[in-house]
Amino acid sequence: MPGTDEMKLVILQSHNREQLSGWMGRCTASVKAWAAALGADYQLIHDELFDYVPADLLAKAGDQRVIATDIARLGWMKEVLNGGCHRVIWCDADLLVFRHFYPLDTSHAFGREVWVQLKNGRPRAYRKIHNAYMSFTADSPVLDFYLESATRLLTAAKMPVVPQFLGPKLLTALHNIVGFTVEERVGMLSPLALQALLAGGGIAFDMTEKGHADDLCALNLSASLEGQSNDGVCNNKQDYDVVIDLLLAKSTS
Repeated sequence: MPGTDEMKLVILQSHNREQLSGWMGRCTASVKAWAAALGADYQLIHDELFDYVPADLLAKAGDQRVIATDIARLGWMKEVLNGGCHRVIWCDADLLVFRHFYPLDTSHAFGREVWVQLKNGRPRAYRKIHNAYMSFTADSPVLDFYLESATRLLTAAKMPVVPQFLGPKLLTALHNIVGFTVEERVGMLSPLALQALLAGGGIAFDMTEKGHADDLCALNLSASLEGQSNDGVCNNKQDYDVVIDLLLAKSTS
């Protein structure tokens, strides 16, 4: 990665301090290490992220903080790009980079979501895109388009809304029309797929891998579902630590 200001890369993350002491801290450490390997600047902030949400929208989101963060991350990315860097990348705090890769040389990119869950007792994969990983260049029109679309939707929405309202649901709907660039190497683990990986592999994890057009290098681990029962599984903190060990081992296998 060139070291000139014109080609400067900045990688951003945010989360509250308390949760970064556990397995999520290992995830953010993996992203920080990836940034260092790329020669990129790395920035992590905490609740200051909400400073990037207009006061009326922050009030409307209320207790649905995940909705506010969908707006906030875009505002922060825009500010960083306006500060003179070439590319900015956002990674959720529960995203683990377990294999080194170079970002796509495109004006924008979103992560691939292959969500495996049970339907009529059988695993089924739903292929979408997600905002747990986003990449924008300074000349990309997509950041402004996404921010404007998300702002309009939240302004008009009747609360509460589903947590994925401004993330995978909005992005996938737009993607089906305009066709965004997708970073197939960055995916997401559903609870069922995570449990399959814990068991040494299985159909749910196989379906996750096969739903990507490239080898996986990073996965969002779906921290919001920790300790919750989904599809008959309930993954706890220890399960996440074990999965991180298993994924990191893949990078050397």
